[in-house]
Amino acid sequence: MFDVDNINIEKGPQGFESGRSTTGGSMNIESIKPTDKFGGYLDWGYSSYNTNTGKFAINVPITKRIFNRTAFSYANGDGWQHDIHTNQRYGAQDLLSLRNLTKFVIDDRSSLLLNLHYTRDRGTPTSPQDTDPTVGVGPNPKYNQVNVGNNRVGRNENGGGVSLTFNRNFDFGTFTSTTGIDFYRRSLYDNYDGESVNIGDYHWNDTYIAQSHDMHLQTNIARIFHLTVGVYESYDKIDGDYTSYRGYLEGVPVANFSDHFSQQNLSTGVYVNTVTNITRKLDFIAAGRFSYDERGFHGGTTDDNGILSGVPGSHLSYLDQNHEYERFTGRVGLRYKIVPGTFVYGTISNGYKAGTYFSAPVTAPQALDYVRPENLIAYEVGVKSSLLHDKLIINGSLFDYEYHNRQTLFVAEMPGNVTSLSLGPIPRARTRGGELSGTWRNVIPNLDLRASFAYLDAQAISAVSSIGGLPLLSNVTAHSALPFAPRFSWDAVVRYGIDIDRYRMTLQASYTWKDNMLVDLGDPNGESSKISSLGLRMEFGPKTGKWSASVYVDNLMNRHGDIYSFTGSDNSRAQYLQTPRWVGCNLHYNF
Repeated sequence: MFDVDNINIEKGPQGFESGRSTTGGSMNIESIKPTDKFGGYLDWGYSSYNTNTGKFAINVPITKRIFNRTAFSYANGDGWQHDIHTNQRYGAQDLLSLRNLTKFVIDDRSSLLLNLHYTRDRGTPTSPQDTDPTVGVGPNPKYNQVNVGNNRVGRNENGGGVSLTFNRNFDFGTFTSTTGIDFYRRSLYDNYDGESVNIGDYHWNDTYIAQSHDMHLQTNIARIFHLTVGVYESYDKIDGDYTSYRGYLEGVPVANFSDHFSQQNLSTGVYVNTVTNITRKLDFIAAGRFSYDERGFHGGTTDDNGILSGVPGSHLSYLDQNHEYERFTGRVGLRYKIVPGTFVYGTISNGYKAGTYFSAPVTAPQALDYVRPENLIAYEVGVKSSLLHDKLIINGSLFDYEYHNRQTLFVAEMPGNVTSLSLGPIPRARTRGGELSGTWRNVIPNLDLRASFAYLDAQAISAVSSIGGLPLLSNVTAHSALPFAPRFSWDAVVRYGIDIDRYRMTLQASYTWKDNMLVDLGDPNGESSKISSLGLRMEFGPKTGKWSASVYVDNLMNRHGDIYSFTGSDNSRAQYLQTPRWVGCNLHYNF
């Protein structure tokens, strides 16, 4: 998330214009592309907890047909949490990212874009704010106090890869082909239980490889028929060695359960998307996709010290299987232009999420088992409007999503009196809601307003009391709320500019609010609190935009809402609290 040109977010079923079939939506983040002009920027910031951030980008035309852009980002800071026993800090940042883009102009119609990128993270993970000296949440826990003790906590993550995009413009359309491969290596020690004894601490040790290829043609036929047709293929593999430390829970000095596994996924698809101009104001949308997915898992959880099985190294759960799934998905809809810049639309579509496995250390094979694909039928109506010469932009929609076999996080009771998170299905679930967003530029001279609002009614239609025979910690009744679905959420930004001769000062206030929500099901402690944050920013610089200086504060009111909570392995409650007030300054220079 640096040197970004554009972010495009689409909700609901996707995969008819590029990429893989989805149920939740898609996010496309585009980097700034190399050009034939020399330029770039330098950016430095300093903020709370001795946090330094630096960003840099330079665009260099190497020849008349080869352009290069290099971007760099680095953040380093002390942690904002400290341990009540050792005063050691947690939540520290040490994140480096590099990207180099090279564009080769082959001829007037063809180009190649080479993307080389690398990221490494050696920061310190945050810990739940559970500060009772022994177990559980003590009275009045403080946002900056944690109970890690001498437990090992640390992060060492490295990832990088390469991609190549070919574009060719024809008289009848544009052909695009993108191929990429990425590698990732992680060794992460996490005090997940928030306690200074080993009740549910984890070591995530894994290696990933992910490869994908998307190739599509966009064309217009007779100016009334717009066609996109393409193919997609991806392969990824995870080799993992995940260890759960539960010595205190089992009443012995060391009790480790490790999940040694290899999971591989193959996905292919052929897709087509069409827009037909029936009249000058009415468009008909039709799309289809045929997808094939294959998932395989080999491995399972071992009882490293023989605490439950009596035989060190024996398997408590084990799988060696492959599953195949193929599906046709589609979309139909109408779009009607009321006046120039304003249109209404309605669509019916379906999508699916491929089957998967829950690969954390679990003591029961049912918790490790294959979770069948999730299917979704979505109905949506909405309006998009740009008025007053683009000064006022309004977007709104109403939607109804019907899920079958919805993949959901549950908390279940495992053998050995252990409580554990797992993944399972809800036979039927439904999400209904609406969203509205608007931008109003120059309400009065130099004053801009932006706001958005969302409502969700997300609930399980079917009751669930077990996963593969494992009882849930608490039953899920019909019409229970779904996880990660706050009923209400909204945000607003007010921005005002003041001209001072050749300079400009900009004042900005922003506010976000999110309703409480569940983070999993079957968990009496799995509900977050309402979260709000007020931010202020002041920026000053010449009107030319050559440089700027700014100061800001996030979470001005220093709220400490409960952003994530759950029941730990010993049935005690663990919680993560909101990041505290953050004050900083920033200097930016363009060249």
